[in-house]
Amino acid sequence: MADTPLLKVEDLCTHYHLPQGTVRAVDGASLSVKPGQTVGIVGESGCGKSVMLRSILRIVPRPGRIESGRILYARADGQVTDLAALDQDGRAARAIRGAEISMIFQEPMTSLSPVHTIGDQIGEALILHRDLSRKAARAETVAALDRVAMPRAERIVDMYPHEISGGMRQRAMIAMALCCGPRLLMADEPTTALDVTTQAQILALMRRLQEEDGMAIVFVTHDLGVVAQMTEFVVIMYLGRVVETGPVRDIYYRPKHPYTHALLHSIPKLGQRRAGARLQSVKGGLPDPYLTMTGCPFAPRCPHNDGDRCEREAPALRSVGAAQEVRCHYAERLDLQGVRKAVTA
Repeated sequence: MADTPLLKVEDLCTHYHLPQGTVRAVDGASLSVKPGQTVGIVGESGCGKSVMLRSILRIVPRPGRIESGRILYARADGQVTDLAALDQDGRAARAIRGAEISMIFQEPMTSLSPVHTIGDQIGEALILHRDLSRKAARAETVAALDRVAMPRAERIVDMYPHEISGGMRQRAMIAMALCCGPRLLMADEPTTALDVTTQAQILALMRRLQEEDGMAIVFVTHDLGVVAQMTEFVVIMYLGRVVETGPVRDIYYRPKHPYTHALLHSIPKLGQRRAGARLQSVKGGLPDPYLTMTGCPFAPRCPHNDGDRCEREAPALRSVGAAQEVRCHYAERLDLQGVRKAVTA
């Protein structure tokens, strides 16, 4: 794996300016993805994970906008482009979006057009980015559906999203995302709405396609089991900020941030009910999104809050080992236990 990042996000701030106030959906977050690497982004709903992906792809819905920061993308020709500096509706951004960087959205039924066939929607990307004729685009679409193990691809190509199952719609979304051979694939909770069996099939499919194409993946999910299975490097987000990063084994066995520790110990375990142990939860809830906090954003929910420095001084993201970074004043002092048996990819 090359040491030069394929994607490097530096101090990204994406805000929504609303009549009620400003929502800092992404508030100074940084992220690095190497070629061929799989990076997982984890956090509760409202922590800015999806907005981070949409900012990279330059599809943040208005009134949201990127306020500051850089999104450096290394193109195939070696040129480094700051995606944050591009006009999101301009030709340069459209040439990258869907061709070199693509995305699998969380719910395919709301992402696919209900009035166009599966073939028309996949073929549109092929016509736009690869300049194919409609006949050639149809043939390529059938091949793309075959590649994601879509049953009866030659028939599905003429069907509408509501005529196929949820798992088949997700396969169609993957085929659409990969049809132009992207170098970076972003997946926003692609298995959330699927049953366990279908979820396992989709994850296995994504791993196989990544091995075949050598693409990098940024994988957003709430499921820490999926993160352990799919990713090599983990980014923990809280309230728009990155609070911990590190290799998946280090994060699971040796968490350094109290929020990461709380997330890991909120996972249900086999035999837990029989043993009489109660399921742990993360104390409290996310603060008001319009609130501007002066100290550590996790302080109101943290069992290690000292009542002084934690509430008046925001911690910086710093190294606490060979490969881990954490945003906590007392990371070295805390003795946080990881999970006993981490599921590794």
